[in-house]
Amino acid sequence: MNTNYQQICWSCMNKYVGITTTDGHSYDGFITHVDDEYVTLAIPTNEMMSGMPANARTYRQFGFFPGFFPRRRFFQRRIPFFLFSDLFLLPFFI
Repeated sequence: MNTNYQQICWSCMNKYVGITTTDGHSYDGFITHVDDEYVTLAIPTNEMMSGMPANARTYRQFGFFPGFFPRRRFFQRRIPFFLFSDLFLLPFFI
């Protein structure tokens, strides 16, 4: 059963997918890595999904200044194949 999900994940590499697990959680994100036991998703943060920075006063469009560090727009989540109950493609619009 794991090999089926592994093959599906390989064919959906770099695509926006939804995954539901047997423990009732659901995740959506881009598949960034697939190995023998896990799939890694890049899950967009709320900042990226809304299109606006979390704090507009501290947002800088160009360059860096001392004390400023860019925000992460995605965070990584590793999900083992044995927890999969469903995997499906989702539309992603920019």
